Amino acid sequence: MSTSSSSRQPAGEAPGELHEFVCDLARRAGELQLSRYERPGEVREKAPRDIVTEVDLLCEELMVSAIRERYPQDAILSEEQGGEIAGTGRSWLLDPVDGTANFSRANPLFCACISVIENGAVTHAAVAVPRLGDLYHAVLGGGAHRDTADQRLPLRVSSTEKLEYAFVGADLAYSKKKKNQGSGLQEIFSSCWQIRSLGSAGVRGAWTSAGYIDISLGTNNTPWDYAPTALLVSEAGGKATDLSGGPWTPESDGLVAANAALHEEVLGVLARR
Repeated sequence: MSTSSSSRQPAGEAPGELHEFVCDLARRAGELQLSRYERPGEVREKAPRDIVTEVDLLCEELMVSAIRERYPQDAILSEEQGGEIAGTGRSWLLDPVDGTANFSRANPLFCACISVIENGAVTHAAVAVPRLGDLYHAVLGGGAHRDTADQRLPLRVSSTEKLEYAFVGADLAYSKKKKNQGSGLQEIFSSCWQIRSLGSAGVRGAWTSAGYIDISLGTNNTPWDYAPTALLVSEAGGKATDLSGGPWTPESDGLVAANAALHEEVLGVLARR
C-alpha cells in the first residue's frame, strides 16, 4: 500500500454520517444502474472475457465525484480508474458495477460495491442490489443489515455445520496454474451439497452474510468486491480470511467466508492439498 496523508472529517460531521453517506452513494449508483437496465450502452472488452460498459464508467464517475467533493483528502481505488490504498488514513474501494457481464445481458444479479478502509481495517461496506431492491451494509463493530422495502433487518450467517449440507458460492475462476489450490477447490465442490456461481462477488458475499448461501470462496482477488464480503460476513457472525486462514487484506490471494464451523472445514480441505 502506498502512503497518503490522513483523512479529515468534514466540519461538524456527526457519528454515523460517514456510514449513511456510504449507503446513500451505493443506492444512488444502483438507481443509475436501474435507469439503464437493458440499455448498457457501449460494451467493450478490456481483457479476454472481461468487459466494461458505459454504465460502469458513469457509476464510477458518480461515486468518485461524490467522494472527492465530500472527503477530498481520502484515497480512492476504483476498478476502472485505478488509484491507491493509503498506508494511513482513509481509503475507498469502489466497484461501480459488480457483475458487469450479468448487467450487460439484463441478468438481475449485479450490484454496486463500496468499502471504506481505515488504517488497514475495513470499517464500512455497502452492496446495493437494485434489481432485487436490497441494500446490504455493515459497520465494523456495529453489525450487518439488509435494507429492503422500508425495513432494516439484521443479517446472520447460516447455521449449517457440515460441508456436505452446504451451498458453496464461488466465481470458479481459479487459476489452473495453482494446481494444489485447484485440487482443494475441486474437493470442496464435490463434497458440498450444491454450488452457486452467481457472476457477482458482491452479491455472493452479501448472500453469505444473510445465510442464503453458506460459503463464499474467492480466488481471483479483486479487493473492491472482496472487501464488502470480509466485513459483512464478519459482522453477521461469521469468519472471513485469506485462503490460508490469515487476515484478509487487499493483497490477499483470495477469500474464504462462512460461519465458524464451515470456515474451519474449508480451510482444512485447502490445507491438505
